[in-house]
Amino acid sequence: MEQMLSTLEKTALLKTTKLFASIPTDVLTQLADRVRELHFEAGQVIFSEGEANHGAYIVVEGLIEIRKGRALEGVRGPGVGFSELSLGEGEPHIFSAIATQPSHLLNLSNESLFDTMLDFPEVGVGMVRVLSQRVSEQAQLINDLEGQVAQLATALRASGVESPPYASGGNPPPES
Repeated sequence: MEQMLSTLEKTALLKTTKLFASIPTDVLTQLADRVRELHFEAGQVIFSEGEANHGAYIVVEGLIEIRKGRALEGVRGPGVGFSELSLGEGEPHIFSAIATQPSHLLNLSNESLFDTMLDFPEVGVGMVRVLSQRVSEQAQLINDLEGQVAQLATALRASGVESPPYASGGNPPPES
């Protein structure tokens, strides 16, 4: 039989996540009542690129791979969430999520999440803080990568090797 959590257990789980840790417990209890539980076997797809969005997920147990095509974007384990909040309910996913182990998830529709933010602004403030921290971390990673690329280009030039032209995956290579 699949494990079902009480409202108290869901509230406690939400409180342990980085996203909701600073939210008052009574507010999280309201949010816990809005989530639904889902269970997936290893190898089962939670959602695929192009399928309709059904909100945010938090891993209770198990391990989830997030993929873009064949590329692995990341892995989410217990207490970690994943979603595409930029998508409206029903809009197509740009990533896929696959259970790599038997997994127990909480799912909150975007509509319920946004309603919760309207009912309890502290949820929105908490999300803004966490997402801002993630943006800052990503900006630092980009800065570090740009520095490494500059060092490599300098080392190549010093060795008499011309560095190849840059072409991102989304843009055609420059004309030679």
